[in-house]
Amino acid sequence: MVDGSSGVDSGYQAHRAAFAVFAEQLRKGDRRAALAAAHAVHDQVLAARHLNLRGVALNCVGLAQFELGEFAAAVESHQRAKDLSRRSDVRGFAALRANLARIAAGESVAYPQVWEADSAPGQLAALARSEHPHLAPAAGVELGRLLCGEQHFLAAIRAYWAVVDSGHPWFRPRAAAPLAKLLREAGDHEGASRVLDYASPEADAPDLVDLALAPLDDPEEPPFWLAPVRSGLGHYRAGDLTAARAELRAVAAGDWRHAAHQAGTVLAGIELRHGDLTAARQLLGDLAETADFTHGPRAAVALAILDAAEAAPPDTTTTVGPVSALARYLTRDQDVLADLEALAQGRHPLAGVFAALLGDLLDDGRPGSGAAHWQDRAVQSKDRLAVGYTAYLTATNLTMWDNTERVVDALAEACESAPAVLPWAAVRLGEANLADSYGSGDSQSFFQGVLDTGHRALVPRAAAGLFNSSPADSWSAEERYELAEELLTGDLPAEAVPPLAWLAAEKLITYEDDLDGGREALERIPESDPEFGAPALAVRLLLDEEADGMRAVFERLARWDDRSLEMASECCMSVLWKLPDESAVTRRALLVLADLGDQSAPLAHKVWERLIKVCQIQHDLDGELAAREASNLRLDRHPGSGVLEAARRFYLDGDLDQAVELYQRVSTEEFPEARSKAAVDLGVLLRHQGRHEEAQELPAADVHPQYCFRLGTDLEGAGRIDEAILAWELIADTDDITWAVRAHYYLGKAHADRGEFDAAIAAYQRAGATEDSSFRGRAWYELGCLYQDQGNLALAKEAQQRGADVAARLGKDGETVLGGCKLRLAQLSTLSGETEDARRRYLDMVDNADRGTAAMGAMMLGGDAKDRRDVAEAQRWYQWVIDSGDLFQRQLALAHLGELYYWVGDRDQSREFYQRTLDSTRSNPDLVAEAAYRLGEMAGEDGDTDQAVRYLERARDTGDATFGPQASQLLGRLTG
Repeated sequence: MVDGSSGVDSGYQAHRAAFAVFAEQLRKGDRRAALAAAHAVHDQVLAARHLNLRGVALNCVGLAQFELGEFAAAVESHQRAKDLSRRSDVRGFAALRANLARIAAGESVAYPQVWEADSAPGQLAALARSEHPHLAPAAGVELGRLLCGEQHFLAAIRAYWAVVDSGHPWFRPRAAAPLAKLLREAGDHEGASRVLDYASPEADAPDLVDLALAPLDDPEEPPFWLAPVRSGLGHYRAGDLTAARAELRAVAAGDWRHAAHQAGTVLAGIELRHGDLTAARQLLGDLAETADFTHGPRAAVALAILDAAEAAPPDTTTTVGPVSALARYLTRDQDVLADLEALAQGRHPLAGVFAALLGDLLDDGRPGSGAAHWQDRAVQSKDRLAVGYTAYLTATNLTMWDNTERVVDALAEACESAPAVLPWAAVRLGEANLADSYGSGDSQSFFQGVLDTGHRALVPRAAAGLFNSSPADSWSAEERYELAEELLTGDLPAEAVPPLAWLAAEKLITYEDDLDGGREALERIPESDPEFGAPALAVRLLLDEEADGMRAVFERLARWDDRSLEMASECCMSVLWKLPDESAVTRRALLVLADLGDQSAPLAHKVWERLIKVCQIQHDLDGELAAREASNLRLDRHPGSGVLEAARRFYLDGDLDQAVELYQRVSTEEFPEARSKAAVDLGVLLRHQGRHEEAQELPAADVHPQYCFRLGTDLEGAGRIDEAILAWELIADTDDITWAVRAHYYLGKAHADRGEFDAAIAAYQRAGATEDSSFRGRAWYELGCLYQDQGNLALAKEAQQRGADVAARLGKDGETVLGGCKLRLAQLSTLSGETEDARRRYLDMVDNADRGTAAMGAMMLGGDAKDRRDVAEAQRWYQWVIDSGDLFQRQLALAHLGELYYWVGDRDQSREFYQRTLDSTRSNPDLVAEAAYRLGEMAGEDGDTDQAVRYLERARDTGDATFGPQASQLLGRLTG
């Protein structure tokens, strides 16, 4: 053999001695000698061109390099083994060790999840999900260890549970002890005791060298996963059915699930071939109800084939019996290849399906087997079962476990085409979307599809997936909650209840304010559940007003897992929004969340905000100050900032004595930053009270202008305009132009609102003299409006033009100001009698302004035409507005057209536009009143009293000062 694709055992036998030298040296602890032996055997098989053995040799090199601490070199060796070999056992071992070497070399494992496809933990997780009979549990043990080290305890429990559930004789004991420890810490002592029963001595477990060299044991039997049933198959192929059945039944009754299900599949094939169809169907039916992702779908497809074969037309004739061929496929009998090929090439209705079976049997771990040809033929057959099963086999091929994109595509095809494999494919597809954020990332529909099938063994996994899925929209979220509630009314496996009960409680508490219903749902979650038990207990204790018990649970959660802590914190906060502000329990529970709850920014902010409000309502000033200080310290704000916030609150509320006392509390050298800010606030307060000498004695404040500006806006919002002016004046002369121009602008507005026009003009002019900014443009606009109100049209026009020039230079940031200035300039031209200039400006607005400004220009042009009773011109411009998309101006345009046609006596057109006005607006009572009155008036004139009354009542009920009374009078005349 020279190409590594086939050969006889003697081709490998010559190299086994060299591999044995490596094994001996590594087990003795002579790592340098082991590395030299590994390199030697690699050179030997390279010279002999044994490609598959090169992968084994490179794995040996990598093992020795790892033991020597040469982690980067080990990664390279194992990666080369993975790239070179086409055997899944060689590639899987290479991936396992390469990623452990990457982590040992220093690659970070501190991920919030371990599913990043390119990360070392992500690769280990993918291998653990691969269903590889030996390497998946091996990866699961390593993954659990890594996750524990990163304190991702829930994820570690899931990793270890998968290994323990597999029943693998080598790796279950390794996973059982650490899993039991985690379960005890989670409060599940019964589960921990049960798991410890599996933590037996590992006398029969192979070491790493055994696993690396396992492909040498039977090089011409790549279906290594058949090892557990090989003895039974040997008896069967020797013709001893009794011994075969006994051997296989013993394996099927064992704890190793992979082996047990493989034995069940082979037994089904034996019974099917030797006449006991009922027993075969029973075995296949039992397998199809399992959560085994290899043998469950295989059994479901076999049942579908049997059903289809029984339903085939009587005239369906083949030279090969399809049931017999299926039976031999189930026993993995390579001698059936010719029969399967005949069925796949014949005219049997299931030809495409048999092509899929042929490809699967050829594949069986053998590189270069020609399986791809028959897989393609199965897909080309267009038979849904053939297409779907082929896709599923592609997705679960042990050489494809790390090709996420191709796996997901294949799973999607399997879900769409083959109902027989839907439950398993949908679970995998949903988890892939959760794990790798592939495609939409919304896996809810896939898990829902599994739940709809009622596949009991997969319900717990689908329920957990449903909980973890993130709905893409509110409708999907509501559907998710409703599905959880519906499922809880049925007979569920115990493992499926906690995630569904949590979803139901979340909906009832958070969205329906049904605290009692939420409590009932949470009571279905056992306290021993590692993920949901403690969070459910914490929420129940809060609902029972036992804040001390809730604190004890959160103390445990804070040491446990971030995910559980986040769940408990979010749900408890949902409850606290609904508890009374005056309750002592509310405050104590909020303190628990503040001290021990999830500290992520959004939730922590809500907790502190609510705690501060509750303390205020309960008149607990000390509690409020402590909450404010603690909250600000978590945000890295300076000491004393919380006291400043409370002082500002009292200041704005008018409790000046309390405000002064708090400002003085931080006016010490102990709080340098707070002291300067307190001096600003106190200075404004004291000067307003006329206490100028006290204000002068305050320390000089070196505070950012933004702080002074915010003080002014806060005071303005509280109606304390005099003090707002004092605050803005503090920064009017600052060198910081950003805040100086804002201060001048706001001073101008404040003085103008108080009728202090000279002061307002001066402030606006100072703002207008700064560098270009939005506030500079707004200042010129407001100054122009002020001049216009005073009747000085020339100065008004000059100011608006300067504002327009500033806004134009600002580009997009100045669009709003530019539109306002342009409109004012056009109006000023109208007021000045410059009709043509005004029209030119309105036309320029329509052609060159933003949508809102353009619509206003068109409205003015339409209004001018309306005043002149130029119906065509008015219709043109008002229709332009209607088509512009500006909703507010559209309503006005419709109303103006209704009025115009009313004036000119065109009742049909008037009715149309007034009715469109009513149809388009509910928020403008003036427009509604006019349109409804006119429609009622015209209906009355037409003799339709009932319709007139409906319109007139609507006009009357608007309360409009003009049309309301007119509608009442006309109603009186119509109804007597």
